[in-house]
Amino acid sequence: MVGRKMHDNLSEYLKIKLPDIEKNWDKLEKFFVKSNFEKGSILLDEGDIATEIYIVISGALRLWHNDDGRDITMQFFFENQMVSSFESFYLGEPSGFSIESIENTEVLMLSKKNFDLIRRLYPSIEPDVTSLICERFIEYRNIFFSQIQYSPEERYRELEKNEPEILERVPLHFVASFLGITPVSLSRIRKRKL
Repeated sequence: MVGRKMHDNLSEYLKIKLPDIEKNWDKLEKFFVKSNFEKGSILLDEGDIATEIYIVISGALRLWHNDDGRDITMQFFFENQMVSSFESFYLGEPSGFSIESIENTEVLMLSKKNFDLIRRLYPSIEPDVTSLICERFIEYRNIFFSQIQYSPEERYRELEKNEPEILERVPLHFVASFLGITPVSLSRIRKRKL
């Protein structure tokens, strides 16, 4: 069972994003399984069907896609963020993404079976889950538009201004992948700043 300390760490996140789960945590806690992954672990392979949702307790994950051998990082997830390949999780279809730990990471895992059970027991959480998924797709759309509209240097400056944690915690080759540039180009952009 997940301890009270874990609940305290997630409390604000759950209150904001999934208030009905937070309100009923004493009954739902048993469905969330604590798990640890070493840096470099694959939590989901592209092409497999996603059967878990992960909430990051500590550490960092990245969601990425392999485009004919080219690594395309879609997003990073840190403490109190939730990740899955949601289309795969919902539809039971092969995932277009992999999920990998880029730090030693501790998560709470919620299986598809338990997720469906919670939805049946607490139907009021459905709008909150739908809202979370919509937020994720809006973020993906914004990342896509950023790739089209802005130069690599402008994308880097935006990242530096709005998400400095990524630059502090993520290896630079993954940052380059996220920005849609090569590590060499990223190095040049960073040198111009100095």
